[in-house]
Amino acid sequence: MAYIGKTPIVGNFQKCDSLNASATADYTLQVGSTNVVPESVNHMIVSLNGVIQAPTTAYTVSGATLSFASALTSNDTIDFVILLGNVLDIGTPSDDTVSTAKIQDDAVTTAKIADDAVSTDQIANDATISTSGAITTTGAFTSKGIDDNADTATLFIDTSERVFFGSEDTSFYNNTSGTGHMFTKVGEYQLAGTTSIADWNRMGSDGSIMAFYGDGSAEGGISLSGTTISYNGFTGTHWSRLADDSKPTILRGTVMESLDTMVDWYNLEFANKKIHHVLLDSQSNGDVITYNHNGTDVQATIVKEGDVKHMKSKVSDTTDAKNVYGVFSAWDEDGEGYNDFYVASVGTYVVRIKSGETLTKGDLLQSNGDGTAKVQSDDNVKSSSFAKVLSTTIIETYDDGSFIVPCSLRC
Repeated sequence: MAYIGKTPIVGNFQKCDSLNASATADYTLQVGSTNVVPESVNHMIVSLNGVIQAPTTAYTVSGATLSFASALTSNDTIDFVILLGNVLDIGTPSDDTVSTAKIQDDAVTTAKIADDAVSTDQIANDATISTSGAITTTGAFTSKGIDDNADTATLFIDTSERVFFGSEDTSFYNNTSGTGHMFTKVGEYQLAGTTSIADWNRMGSDGSIMAFYGDGSAEGGISLSGTTISYNGFTGTHWSRLADDSKPTILRGTVMESLDTMVDWYNLEFANKKIHHVLLDSQSNGDVITYNHNGTDVQATIVKEGDVKHMKSKVSDTTDAKNVYGVFSAWDEDGEGYNDFYVASVGTYVVRIKSGETLTKGDLLQSNGDGTAKVQSDDNVKSSSFAKVLSTTIIETYDDGSFIVPCSLRC
């Protein structure tokens, strides 16, 4: 409730210090030698000469001053003055008397909770915290229950200060030793891990262990059948780069040949940080340069990453090439500054076939020497055989008449 002026004192009965009557009408009200101000003239009980006095007519009050209607004499006796406080308030509740139901919804804010004030006895088992919020505590509390369709999720801390996020059966936590763990049990799924390993364990039946989505649509996953793990929708790709680091238009499924030049990536290392760096012509591995990091110049060392398996490639220009790396998939748009792209080399993917070629399911493919593939003349697997036709369904036809079909890759 809001008030105009001074907020009422919580109901609190106080007996004022003794007052000695004299030839005056005004007396200062004190409790423990400290001035006190009554709520109003009607919030007092004043006894004079053994008679309870009527407020307003027999006396008034202004601040801490009690004024009788007329001056007293030394023969009068002020028996007592009792202050009632605000009799409409309940005052301070006794310990352990306020229940959860008595607290108004949204009445308690984080401003009223000290960081070290949260303990097991103060948090109900169904307490939740918003995913956009934060909590710091030296105490310990537990909570369970999570709504997957809500904007809130549960945070709970056990007595070892391990922080859990999720619910009793779906959680992630990290403890003070720095080892992280994850556990989930939704239906038949379980996951646990530490800093060195991660174990995915489907219980009770065969089926999906992990699913991957793109824009809400399932694109693939990992599943279990007996003792066999299947990588569903699998296409194995590798990074590559053209010799001149250019970025021309390359049609999906175009046949690529490997080169003898490795793909190198570099970082700027300083103060335990690594920042991706595109090497300039005047720079080399190990150079120390001045780098502006968030507005501050720092001395950073150029360090080449330790990659040993990715090589540059080119659009295949060799008929029956033995060094087919795979087929072009897409440019890597991670924003690191390199013109890297993905080459599909194993699994299933589409292959660009030369214009006019007639296909049969099961045909082996070789490079046609112009970025397209041709049907191999026989069914003998050779070093130049890099794919097999899985379907003659044409997925897309390009302007030059070449087209792509689903194939299995074996580069």
